[in-house]
Amino acid sequence: MNNKMIGCVSAMTMAGVMAFGGFQVPAMAATGGNDGVVRFQKVLEMQKAAGASVPDVTYTYTIVPGNGIGATATSPEVKPGVGTPIVSDVSYTNTDTITQQEVVKTAAITFPEGTFRAPGIYRYVLTESANSNTDITDVDGNVRYLDVYVVNDNVNGGCKIDASVFTEAAVSPTFSGDKQAQYGEKNSEITDAYQTYKLSLDKVVEGNMGDKNRKFNFTINFSGPANTSFTFGNELITLDSNGSGSVNLQLSHEDAAAEITGIPSTVTYTVTENLNSSEGYDTDFAVSKGTGTSQAVAKDEAASDAAKVTAQQQTVTKADNAVTVTNRRVAASPTGVMLSITPYALSAGLASLLGALFFRRKKLS
Repeated sequence: MNNKMIGCVSAMTMAGVMAFGGFQVPAMAATGGNDGVVRFQKVLEMQKAAGASVPDVTYTYTIVPGNGIGATATSPEVKPGVGTPIVSDVSYTNTDTITQQEVVKTAAITFPEGTFRAPGIYRYVLTESANSNTDITDVDGNVRYLDVYVVNDNVNGGCKIDASVFTEAAVSPTFSGDKQAQYGEKNSEITDAYQTYKLSLDKVVEGNMGDKNRKFNFTINFSGPANTSFTFGNELITLDSNGSGSVNLQLSHEDAAAEITGIPSTVTYTVTENLNSSEGYDTDFAVSKGTGTSQAVAKDEAASDAAKVTAQQQTVTKADNAVTVTNRRVAASPTGVMLSITPYALSAGLASLLGALFFRRKKLS
């Protein structure tokens, strides 16, 4: 018999032999491999981030031995994990492809050669680090319990990983009638969700001299995480390596509000209307966030000049933003002109009246 095999078997306790011998490794737990690596999936959901690029974020992991569980007539022994396994990081970047509204990555837990010296079930606790992106939330927790099934390697000697099971709770596996280990709920994924927000811009024209058919020109400047992208119609707005970007658009009173989607909550923006003051329009800005009421936004006097009007900077926050820009132009009727023709109108009327009376008297005579 191979010396490695002897070492693997002789290291087992009698209780371990009795508990493990004769029952089958879970048939649906094939996330482990003979290469000493166990894999799990990291999922980032993008359902609530329409129009957004994938955020730049990296997850790290720690793994420690779990608590052992003694064997019973209906459940096998579970041993505390051994050795020093290594867990790979998982990184997402803005260049990742979104498939079916999610991005899936695979992480690896590597068990160095010689980690296991006896068959059995070894339990570990895997914990995912918290990330710094406030728009990402945990969906199903960041802790997984990992049971690694180790069996004799009849080809190469020693022991090998045959399968593994991930669960969200520290459950005790039980035997089924065919000696299959039963876990109930298994979960080899750790899922987070990314959420972004929408900015809409609406144009209102008021006053008896306001042109409601005219297309007014706007520039929206953004500042936020470097290389982040969001969407305006078919156009991609991408912030540069310094986190700056902008979009130009035109709106009339008759147009529907323009919408930009996929904006992170930490992004700031300023709205500028490129309108010369000589045209006689008064401009007001207002914004409503989420279900809140509309609030006036003051002008940024330092950024405004004769050629443009700029609103003070706003932060998206965790809510959709609806900005309304109102232009008002009013002109009074030229009353001086009306007064200047009044005497002539009165004279013409009097002449007509006198003429009518003259012809009537002539007819009667």
